[in-house]
Amino acid sequence: MRMTLLGIACIIAIPVAATAQESIPACQDQQQLEQVLGSNGDIMPEGCRNVNISVLESNGERLCLVDLSGSDEGIVEQLREAAVEQRWWIRCEDIEAAVR
Repeated sequence: MRMTLLGIACIIAIPVAATAQESIPACQDQQQLEQVLGSNGDIMPEGCRNVNISVLESNGERLCLVDLSGSDEGIVEQLREAAVEQRWWIRCEDIEAAVR
């Protein structure tokens, strides 16, 4: 808990400017993702959700906030959010390098 608060304090202290937010589908299974893509997003199978990615500029670097939390308010989603961190900061350059 203390580490989280320190991290939040550091983030607040750094000047950042939001540049973009994108919502993309993510699935637990490749076939599910192919179904989403094949239907242009009209079909969203169980096990898929939209993941929000926000890009922020901070001290000359682009930082990506990947938010895995779903919009489902059910008990399973509440348990998942309690057990696993849902928001992750990643340097955007690292993501871009990984997919080249």
